[in-house]
Amino acid sequence: MGSALSNATVITCNSDQNNIHTFIKNSTDFLHSHAEKQLGAVLFDKNMTQQSYLEILIAMHSSYSIMEDAISTYGATKHLLVGRSKLSWLNQDIAYLQTSQHAPSVKLYKHDDLKNICNVSHAFGMMYVMEGATMGGGHIFKALKKHNWINELEGIRFFYSYGELRNQKWAQFIHALKQYHNDNPNSADDILLGANKAFSLISQALGDIN
Repeated sequence: MGSALSNATVITCNSDQNNIHTFIKNSTDFLHSHAEKQLGAVLFDKNMTQQSYLEILIAMHSSYSIMEDAISTYGATKHLLVGRSKLSWLNQDIAYLQTSQHAPSVKLYKHDDLKNICNVSHAFGMMYVMEGATMGGGHIFKALKKHNWINELEGIRFFYSYGELRNQKWAQFIHALKQYHNDNPNSADDILLGANKAFSLISQALGDIN
């Protein structure tokens, strides 16, 4: 019976991996939920302060700078990153809060390294998390606009992301991911490793924010 159960598990896993989107989504559910809760605890708080919001942006810049470094290392993902980089938006939001809103100056920082990100499949996994985050950005954007110290056109660019093109850009990325996996059918575990690394980077950066 144990052998039969083991074989059934293998078959299920292989079947899931044929749909790489479903496989990554299901396999990262715990880490995704954890990062989502960390962000939600601050961003959906009606009493959120400028300083708390600025710290969120700093944390996201920290993790995204690492991820974009990794993604830019490989031709396929570097090409996909064109028009999808989030760092310029984060820089704009942070600068606005640090100057226009007279928020305390906070230095950008980087943590961790890329020693575990060593192939294009890992980079695709990281990009899956980055692009997926834009889908939840619409809900966050609506919540942020309720704060009178946030200008609707400034300080909110990162979470506005692609705006009305959000669904289209996500669909385009998922198409590219599936095409890559179809061409590289043994890449699922490495894509998952990259996605897990991305969620870990974000959670680590958010860890000290109250």
